[in-house]
Amino acid sequence: MTRKISIIGEEWELKKPFVISRSSRTKTSTILVSIEDGPHIGLGESVPNPRYEESITSSIKQIKMIEQELANGLDRGQLNKIMPAGAARNAVDCALWDLEAKQLGKDVGAISGLEWPGETETVQTISILSPKEMYEEAKALANFAAIKVKLNAERVLERIAAVHSGAPGSKILVDANESWTIELLNHAAPALAKLNVVMIEQPLHADKDEALIDYQFALPLFADESCHSTADLPHLQNKYQGINIKLDKTGGLTGAILLERLALKQGMRTMVGCMLGTSLGIAPAMFLAERAQFVDIDAPALLAKDREYGIEIDNGKVSELDPRLWGGC
Repeated sequence: MTRKISIIGEEWELKKPFVISRSSRTKTSTILVSIEDGPHIGLGESVPNPRYEESITSSIKQIKMIEQELANGLDRGQLNKIMPAGAARNAVDCALWDLEAKQLGKDVGAISGLEWPGETETVQTISILSPKEMYEEAKALANFAAIKVKLNAERVLERIAAVHSGAPGSKILVDANESWTIELLNHAAPALAKLNVVMIEQPLHADKDEALIDYQFALPLFADESCHSTADLPHLQNKYQGINIKLDKTGGLTGAILLERLALKQGMRTMVGCMLGTSLGIAPAMFLAERAQFVDIDAPALLAKDREYGIEIDNGKVSELDPRLWGGC
């Protein structure tokens, strides 16, 4: 019996505009892959990212190129050999994990050796707004242990001072999304450290981060756009102290597990992040959260409507993963 494959592009409205250094959006687009094998159905979701020259159309085309192999029984090991890391592979890889769990009658925690995810806390993200608006956003999140703040190269200290004033007890993670120069980093980092900022994510463009070699940092730097898979780790040494692991970059949970293990072995800190998707896309990342120094899986809280059985976030505390959503048997 051959498997039945479904590949669907979806759109999800956001509660409010999401603004980062290079874009603004009011909705997000995802891909839903369903693999049906007899009585069992595995699901996977991904979020193509234009920054990496991905779109819904191009990613669906990628998946359709291996659709027949999937129907004939392609497994995760084979998938990761014939398909490059990225959003398209992520949706398929996670669908195969979900399918395997159902077929074996064991949850993904059991078959991966990662165990079922327990309690965790996530940051909540504040978009780029005026300092006054960011103060109000931070004030509403003052009970969160940590807040993530998107920045560009403008009014950096003013904006972070406003966030710190609104949530003085919260740690602050700064995400510049490649918008800074080394001069701005040198100027801003010492002052940011005094405003409860605990890390800076991807300050320089990935093509220009050679300037970070042997950088004497006032704050730890984490690679995001510069780190996709294990192949990138050698290039990150002496530049960054940590990496942001996102399944849409690693090409699924399989690649994310490998990246996490190797990064920790090399002494790098880890952060588990996400693209702007639903709880279905977040679920696999939850299996990596326990070992991460920082967790950023707040995307479902930014949606106007989430999927059924989605995760809930209460002042940063993430509800347990419902096995009916993903990964259960």
